Amino acid sequence: MKKSKKRILNVGCGSDTYGTHFIDLYPTRKEVIKCNADKDKFPFPDNYFDEVYSKCLFEHLRNPLHFLKESYRVLKKGGRIVIITDSAGFFGIFGSVHHGGYEKTSFGDEDRHYALFTTNHMKNWLESVGFKRIKVEYFIYEEKILKKHLPFVKLLCMVTKRMCPHIKAIGYKWF
Repeated sequence: MKKSKKRILNVGCGSDTYGTHFIDLYPTRKEVIKCNADKDKFPFPDNYFDEVYSKCLFEHLRNPLHFLKESYRVLKKGGRIVIITDSAGFFGIFGSVHHGGYEKTSFGDEDRHYALFTTNHMKNWLESVGFKRIKVEYFIYEEKILKKHLPFVKLLCMVTKRMCPHIKAIGYKWF
């Protein structure tokens, strides 16, 4: 019997190619569907995906609850959500290192953070929508901007845990 391929939705994918389906406010290639994760219904049926993945989007959402509800809706029972977002603890020390400040993006819009989170915040958000078996941890996603400081950031993260640049949150749509 042939094993079926897992369906993975990458929300706010940018140029990232992880996943089987992609949505973004600013599509960068033909397979990316234009969708505003803050307010649009995701263009997929209920219970369709095995995983919803989002990296460095959650902190830019004005309406994270809408994003989470839509993610929950399109996930199959037993499916998981994976969110990587900026950590509030890290930015408190280093200031804004995301783009070196809130400068104009290549799309002409200002890059804005609407919220920064702790691990407890992320757990609360996921629980509020119904996700179970939640695991939240401080995390280092190696972005180009961190490359020259990466050894120091890794050491800081190991010692303090809360001063890591990112948080990874995983939750499951329970049966």
